Amino acid sequence: EAMAYAFVPKNNDCLNFWTHFIPLVVWIVWFWTFSRSLDVTDPYFYPLACLWAGCCTYALCSCGAHLLGCMRLEVRQVGFLVDYMGISMYTFGLSLSTFFYLYPPDSFYVRYKRVTLFVFGALCVGSTVMSGLSWFCWKRWCFIIRAFAYGLPFVVFSVPAWIRFLDCQFAGRDCTMETHNLHLVAIALTGLLTFFYISKVPERFAPGRFDAVCQSHQLFHILTATVSSLHIYTFPIDAVIRRELMAAADIIPDFNSTILSYAVVNACCLASVAVLSLKVIITNKHYPPDKDVKDK
Repeated sequence: EAMAYAFVPKNNDCLNFWTHFIPLVVWIVWFWTFSRSLDVTDPYFYPLACLWAGCCTYALCSCGAHLLGCMRLEVRQVGFLVDYMGISMYTFGLSLSTFFYLYPPDSFYVRYKRVTLFVFGALCVGSTVMSGLSWFCWKRWCFIIRAFAYGLPFVVFSVPAWIRFLDCQFAGRDCTMETHNLHLVAIALTGLLTFFYISKVPERFAPGRFDAVCQSHQLFHILTATVSSLHIYTFPIDAVIRRELMAAADIIPDFNSTILSYAVVNACCLASVAVLSLKVIITNKHYPPDKDVKDK
């Protein structure tokens, strides 16, 4: 029934599913191609593997959550909790690639590598918990809370990279011109997708007309997939071009700081989802569900 739901064009979950399933297939093909051109067993490229894993994880979790749109309330809620975990894993994978490939060598974050990566991981786990709790608390502000939950870690780990981009734009220092403009486009699209997620435009101004096509959440999906594709394209270029510079500054990825930390954050997010899922089941068992259940 859930699989058939993806082929029913009169519900908004149909396009929500396909706008992440198609990119998922493309990213899998990309990684297969990438693995043939670079040595993915080299620890220097571990952050790229984490980024790719995060992209595929959030896209897969999102597809699953929208396929469950035809199921009973608690199943849909658990699906969205898993979806929040997927977003957190993408965020952490992106933070690793940003740290090892984009930061200025003299960044404050680099000098305290272990503390910085711990903070990134803690913020991502906190994002999963806060987004999950928005199903039970602060329902009136749930979309703003979820946007804040994922916007905060993104801003925190992006600040040094943004400073470097500004330094390149206005002073011409530490530039990677092959990817500079694409990173700026990704930043602009991230702001735009946040706008669509919070504002619920265009359906806010024309209720009922965008239920199946061109809903804000579908636009949000398209933009997230576009931004993720830009990251997947640009970070390998940054990694190759800036390798000697980062090595000279002793900013070298290893197994513990990338694969292991990614696995630990993933385990913490999974544990959070398990606890919140139990709360969902208990809550729906003892209290009647609301008639209107908002999309994620």
